[in-house]
Amino acid sequence: MIEDFFKKETIIVNNELKKYFNHLYKTEKDLLLKDFITQLEQFILNEKAKRIHPVLLTAAFSGIVNPMYLEDQLEQIREVSISVELLHSGHLIHDDLLDDDMVRRGKPTFHVQLKNELNHVYKDVNLPNKNELSGMYGRDMSILGGTQGYLLGLDILKSSKFPEKLKLLAINEYTEAMDYLMKGQLIEEYMTYNNITMTLEQYLNIAECQRAKIFEKSTKIGAILAKGNLHYQIKPLSEAMLSIGQAYSIRDDILDLEDDIKGKQKKIVYILAVQNTDEAQSKRLNELYHKEEITKNDIEEVKDIFNKTNALMIAEHLAKNLVEQARNHLKNIYPDLNKKQKVFFNIFSDFVHLREY
Repeated sequence: MIEDFFKKETIIVNNELKKYFNHLYKTEKDLLLKDFITQLEQFILNEKAKRIHPVLLTAAFSGIVNPMYLEDQLEQIREVSISVELLHSGHLIHDDLLDDDMVRRGKPTFHVQLKNELNHVYKDVNLPNKNELSGMYGRDMSILGGTQGYLLGLDILKSSKFPEKLKLLAINEYTEAMDYLMKGQLIEEYMTYNNITMTLEQYLNIAECQRAKIFEKSTKIGAILAKGNLHYQIKPLSEAMLSIGQAYSIRDDILDLEDDIKGKQKKIVYILAVQNTDEAQSKRLNELYHKEEITKNDIEEVKDIFNKTNALMIAEHLAKNLVEQARNHLKNIYPDLNKKQKVFFNIFSDFVHLREY
């Protein structure tokens, strides 16, 4: 049921993004910037994107606004909802660049897309450092492209037709989301390069900054623009989204377990395993994660240690408990959400924990 709902909403969000990029392209006079807009649109308009953040924003607005006024404001809130998708996309561009990922949603990441584009331009040009040059171009333009995504989302909020007071409150939440994204990335990069193994607390903190806070801020912006009550509606809804966002991160890491082992990423299951290994298991994990290349047999051996330490089961239980916390927060919303959106947020909570993709 929720898959069908997201499929329908994704089409609507994609249409809004197309309209927005079409407007950007038409109003931009510089030909080089027009080309950059086209490149950014190509990356963001990926058919495999889930569009969770704009859906949450619209659902929060629709759940709190007086139903009598919903139809009149639905188009307006849909236009605003893509602001958080552009924020999310900006973060993905930077994250893929920092992780040197080649593929995102089945297609080249933004820095690879731009690198390929420049290689195409240079295909008949004899340059000794062609690959290095195209790689630097992809890197530099992705730094700028990710930042541009943040700013475009901010501009959408600033240009909306909602009352100024509500817009200022929404913009404050948006800029806080940017701040959390940066802090989460900074902590993660610092720990990676200094070879610091995360504690569970640090993992959850990063998950909150990079996933949960964007869930929360997307929902909170929608609730604010609907004139929701700060204490009785917005606060419990925000707390629910923080728990759901952390559960979503844990579920992501469970689903990506093999890829994370192959990439020697020390995510939630690794952290929980290390807390419960004996001396021999700890030594073997350390050896495997320091190998230059991890084989299929190595992956199976790591997974076996994870199973023997009950790390996978503990991670599942942790995600389930976070979802249960979220459902309890949703019960505290008063006046309650409109019926359709109340059902959506409760089903979404279960979907986060049980999803297989």
